[in-house]
Amino acid sequence: MKRLQRIEEERKIAGVCAGLGEYFELDPVFFRLFFLFSIPFGGLGVLAYVVLWILVPLREGAQREARAGRRLRLSATERMVGGVCGGLGEFFELDPVLFRAAFLVLAFIGGLGILLYVVLWLLLPGPAAPGR
Repeated sequence: MKRLQRIEEERKIAGVCAGLGEYFELDPVFFRLFFLFSIPFGGLGVLAYVVLWILVPLREGAQREARAGRRLRLSATERMVGGVCGGLGEFFELDPVLFRAAFLVLAFIGGLGILLYVVLWLLLPGPAAPGR
């Protein structure tokens, strides 16, 4: 039976998003972005995060089984600035130039592209080690 647990070794704050990602078999970055973007809309996501932090038990790293599937991460090879567009390109199997163009267009719309790029740069894990 699947159990929702916080994952200590992949945590950014408390491991809630890493646990949700494993439970729903999605990349934790999607949950991190959801909680982050909920802040300007009343902060209900922050309240949900705190409640999950309190209620969901922590699973230690030794008890964690290896997680199958690919992860959204920064690129080791396609790095113009931070590897965000390269990582998105590798994850979605698209040319990173498309993501660079999208961030550029969004940068001219109130700076949203720059903000989103920096947030992803901070939230995405680094490139995978060779052989992983």
